[in-house]
Amino acid sequence: MRKSPPRFSMKTWNITPTLREREDKDLAGHFASERFPVVPDYWTLSDVDEYISQNGSLFDAIDYVYVVNEKNKLVGVLSIKDLFRHPASTSVKKIMRRDIITVSPDAHKEKITRLSLEHNLRAIPIVKNGQLEGVILTHKILHILNQALREHILSFSGVHRSHLEYENTMRVPLLQSILHRAPWLIIGFFGVIVAAGIIDQFEYILNEHIVFAFFIPAILYMSNALGTQNQTLLIRDLALMGKELPIGKYFVKTILISAIVSLIISTLVYGATSIIWNENTAGGVIALAMFITLMISSASSLATTIIFKKMKQDPALGSGPFATIISDVSSILIYFLIVSTLL
Repeated sequence: MRKSPPRFSMKTWNITPTLREREDKDLAGHFASERFPVVPDYWTLSDVDEYISQNGSLFDAIDYVYVVNEKNKLVGVLSIKDLFRHPASTSVKKIMRRDIITVSPDAHKEKITRLSLEHNLRAIPIVKNGQLEGVILTHKILHILNQALREHILSFSGVHRSHLEYENTMRVPLLQSILHRAPWLIIGFFGVIVAAGIIDQFEYILNEHIVFAFFIPAILYMSNALGTQNQTLLIRDLALMGKELPIGKYFVKTILISAIVSLIISTLVYGATSIIWNENTAGGVIALAMFITLMISSASSLATTIIFKKMKQDPALGSGPFATIISDVSSILIYFLIVSTLL
């Protein structure tokens, strides 16, 4: 005799009701829902249809129906569309998808977003030792994506991540808003002092060849722009691919691209200097300095981001004001060292 569908209950399938109460807000368990359709693998689609009709109002969402065996092990998943594509007498076990994308309760939220984007998932089940313990639903995945985007934007800008606790800037207390923004800017101030000191040490070069002063802003802008491009792409790829990203190959490919771009920019700089100022020698020196500065900036921007990742810190912290300070000071120092050596 066919077993009739039981009324939905979290206790029926031993769903852990405390996952959502986890203290770590970056882990999958914090985003889990325990109210979703779960059916045994011996049911038919008719059973599933009746079960959902009776209990639909109790679920947080019905994007997927999760299939478990007698030991509460997750063995498959059905989409709601499957209910209408096959006869009502069809066995769940016959049409369920067995290649299920899952995460553990301790999976980081970046892995959740990466899996969702890679596999176009509207929900991701949480599984521990084969047991179904919860599901991260669509609205939670969107929440994670939005939060991650806001965190990265704030990190790029040098604003403390606790700023995310407020809906908008108008709600942040004045003193707290200042404390969120000031630290990196103060560090940047000391970077400016160091850069000014470096320029002062090479003032004699600028007095003899004023053309070198014209290209200080260009050196700073180009090195900063190329470094920021590399960091932005690396942070994106780290977020999407995680540990699957081959850091070594990625580094080599990015440096190769940077070398070609740097060569193009340096050639244009040499041409402009020679034609506009009729300074062939100075143009060659500036072009070489530009190339070396861009290459070092590219390598350091990648290295900074990777180091932050290895230290289990947000890679975006290695960009923004922090990267700008390093890039500007090192670019000015390298620029004048090359100029003073070759003149």
